[in-house]
Amino acid sequence: MQAFQNLRIATKLLASFLAVLSLTAVLGVVSVLQLSKVNQMSTDMAVNWMPSAQSLLEMRGLMARYRSEEMQHLLSTDPEDAARYEKSMAALWGELGKARATYEQLISEPEEKKIYPEFARVLGLYAQEHEKVMALSRAQRKEEATALIRSDASRLNRELTEMIDKLVTLNVDGAQQASADGDTTYARARLWIVGLLMGSIGLGLVLALFIARIVARPLSAAVEIAQSVASGNLTRRIDIQSRDETGQLMQALKGMNDSLARVVGEVRQGTNAIATASGQIAAGNQDLSSRTEEQASSLEETAASMEELTSTVKQNADNARQANQLALSASEVALRGGGVVSQVVDTMGSINTSSKKIVDIIGVIDGIAFQTNILALNAAVEAARAGEQGR
Repeated sequence: MQAFQNLRIATKLLASFLAVLSLTAVLGVVSVLQLSKVNQMSTDMAVNWMPSAQSLLEMRGLMARYRSEEMQHLLSTDPEDAARYEKSMAALWGELGKARATYEQLISEPEEKKIYPEFARVLGLYAQEHEKVMALSRAQRKEEATALIRSDASRLNRELTEMIDKLVTLNVDGAQQASADGDTTYARARLWIVGLLMGSIGLGLVLALFIARIVARPLSAAVEIAQSVASGNLTRRIDIQSRDETGQLMQALKGMNDSLARVVGEVRQGTNAIATASGQIAAGNQDLSSRTEEQASSLEETAASMEELTSTVKQNADNARQANQLALSASEVALRGGGVVSQVVDTMGSINTSSKKIVDIIGVIDGIAFQTNILALNAAVEAARAGEQGR
């Protein structure tokens, strides 16, 4: 049974159809054979027994008429009547010969073959006696002719009639036996045909139900499994009971279910890892946001300090310019004193050089202050963005 279940569905269907067709073929062969027997018996009745009985009865009737014409010839006194009776008897004898020829073609039973030669012999003797009777009747020796026809001719006619009756009975019995055999053959054929027909129907029904069961049940189970998987249940047990197309389908569903379960497990693990990493990223973003805010505050303080430094440098520059003016005034005084002037000139030269350096430093400090303001602005923007993303 398991080997049959492992066959492909097409092979199962083909085997089932072949089994039903084989029984149908056997049913057809049995039906044809039995019908052939019935037909043979019917043909035997129609072609042999009944025509034989019909020919024999015809022969009996012709002989009875022939016998009657003989008696009429003996009783006639008119030569014309006698001639007419002789002519009628000649015609009847010719018909009797045709009936005999027909019957001889139908003789088939051993008993017929035994009786009929005796019948032909006695009929020949009767013909000889008939000629004697006719000769006496034509000679108007009626009494002798009557005595002869009532003795030997009558005995021979009785023997012929008895043999014809035996042959008729034999053929009628043969026809009845053929009819009985036909009935028996028909009854037997009917039993065979009905039995094979019921067997074919039963086998076809059993095979249809069995194939429908072994095909439909796995398909229904496959549909339930697919619906279960579609609803998210990946824990259902999948049993594989055959290696046909339905078993392969169940194997594929089992593989799909296992793959989905594995993928879902991996996705779940990945989700947990992503959740953990997201928490860590959120904490890092929060820490980065707080640090960025602190850095922005520090940059703001640095910018304020740079502004103070810039104002201080500007004050130094103003002081330098005032010192330059004072140097000019001192140079006028120096004009009035040689030695003092030279010293003052040297001193002012140094101061002038220092002032130029201070001016350069002030320019550098202004550039640094400008870049610092830009950096502070960018840091504030990034801090704001980081704060939004952290939240």
